[in-house]
Amino acid sequence: MKNLPHEIQPKLKNLPDQPGVYLMKDLDGDIIYIGKASSLRKRVSSYFHSRHHDIKVSILVRNIFDLEFIVTDSEIEALILESTLIKKYKPKYNISLKDDKKYPFIAVTISEDYPRIILTRKIVDNNDRYFGPYTDVKAARKIVSMMNVAFKLKTCKKNIPINWDERPCLNYQIKRCEGVCQGKMTRQEYRYIVNNAIRFLDGDIEPVMDNMRNVMNEYSKKLEYEKAAQIRDIIFDIQKITERQKVYSPIGIDQDFIGISIQCNEAVLVLFEFRKGILLGRKISVFNDIEFSTPGEIIKSYIFNYYQTKEAPSRIITQYKSADNELMDEYLTRSASQGVTISIPKTSKEKGIINMIQKNLDVIVSGRDSYKQMQDNGKGMLELKELFSLKVLPHLIECFDVSNIQGKYAVASMVRFKDGFPDRSSYRRYRIRGYETQNDPGMIHEVVGRRCQYLINENLILPDIIVIDGGKSQLNRVIEIKRVFDLNITIIAIAKRFEEIYFEHVDSPLKLSDTSPALRVIKNIRDEAHRFALEYHKKVRGRDIKKSILDSIPNISERRKRLLLKHFRSIRNIKNSNKQELEKVPGIGREIAKEVYDFFHRKK
Repeated sequence: MKNLPHEIQPKLKNLPDQPGVYLMKDLDGDIIYIGKASSLRKRVSSYFHSRHHDIKVSILVRNIFDLEFIVTDSEIEALILESTLIKKYKPKYNISLKDDKKYPFIAVTISEDYPRIILTRKIVDNNDRYFGPYTDVKAARKIVSMMNVAFKLKTCKKNIPINWDERPCLNYQIKRCEGVCQGKMTRQEYRYIVNNAIRFLDGDIEPVMDNMRNVMNEYSKKLEYEKAAQIRDIIFDIQKITERQKVYSPIGIDQDFIGISIQCNEAVLVLFEFRKGILLGRKISVFNDIEFSTPGEIIKSYIFNYYQTKEAPSRIITQYKSADNELMDEYLTRSASQGVTISIPKTSKEKGIINMIQKNLDVIVSGRDSYKQMQDNGKGMLELKELFSLKVLPHLIECFDVSNIQGKYAVASMVRFKDGFPDRSSYRRYRIRGYETQNDPGMIHEVVGRRCQYLINENLILPDIIVIDGGKSQLNRVIEIKRVFDLNITIIAIAKRFEEIYFEHVDSPLKLSDTSPALRVIKNIRDEAHRFALEYHKKVRGRDIKKSILDSIPNISERRKRLLLKHFRSIRNIKNSNKQELEKVPGIGREIAKEVYDFFHRKK
């Protein structure tokens, strides 16, 4: 595994299991690779954990020093956004495209008196309606054909009305067109049909889909299965390409979307920048000491400062409304080359973009929490080094705890932390062997001794610090082990009641302040050891409690126990049954029935 740069470690740990686009950066902060993924966590992590890369990928990984990502709502959105960003940034390690072929759009030619529905890759700013882009070209082409057949729209380029001596096209003759060229329908009537088609493409497809399902069912009832299959395939194609996407809108206006997340005394703000309807990227800003500010006030402050050096787009959509929106509109319009409007999201698409920003904010906030924890752990390790006069920063810390009820069901746990973070694959749990009555110091002595003996025998790395959940008596018993094995390990014990720390060669306990980073590290590992021990204790105790009273009946096999419990449902029902009822259970027989009956009805 590659030694990860400091900037990447917390980001890798908090990558979401969601679709999106990732941007790899080199030491200078330049984007060197852009990719898309159905799961950012799995895809990006594979670069750093797999050992089977080819030469090209290995070279790429060696040059990655930072990464960014944008969460999307679907893999299609990630695919489209990836293509857009590659064209914008031209990363070094992405394949250079030989042409600038775009994904196709479905266009409704509103600019014509009698609009048509066509498939196109060319976007013209002439008031035509465009839908897409669509990554499945074949399915999109089928939809265009289906739309023209279903709505009987004009597909030819003939001028309307046609000349008196001109014949209508073949579509009219085979009844695939209403014949607007023949005057069979007025322009207003035709436009009404076109508007319904636009509604369909806009997402209001259920009425049309319901009608098509009814037609398909009618064909099936008439045993016309081939026709039913054709309708079924059309329905499938509609479902396939009508997935909504929000990262690309043809002939879109310039607009920015702003969302915000507030955690305690910190606010994280994300801006999505759309230019000509295309999402070009996101910008992240962090605000501290905001306990007296509302989200709207923070966004207002950001807008005033951010657009002092950048021209504002024609629209700014914000997650929260500010009382000064009109004032900000006027302020930004003065310095812009166009009018600027600030508003909250109104349409379903605008709300969808804000929701997508919120997904990104959730991931960013989670990553910042991990980064803060890494910083706190670093401070904690430094303080531990100073407190216990260690030569180097502690790398491995192991903590032990025991759990029992008056000595019964006695178990112990060992948890290991690396650089202040849990190393869960190294956790261990133990059944106490040497004590049947409560003796916490003795139990701690046993389990730490077993652990140290194992590490020495296997020639494994010993921890820098051993933490014991307990007080002076537990500490002294573990120090005995240290002396027997002649170990160079710092051993400390933390008592729960006052969070006092006991350690070797010091009689009085150490009391650290509640804000001490070292105390936070010690408490974290102590609490984890306690949780792990208690979890195992409950499991062992529960396993014992679940032992059936039927286990005490001689000559009864596991299979017969299961047969009885399956038949009677409970021990109480078995106990209350007579011999005849017991004999009727398949597989029990007269002798076993008598033994079970006698067991429950013997004189006490």
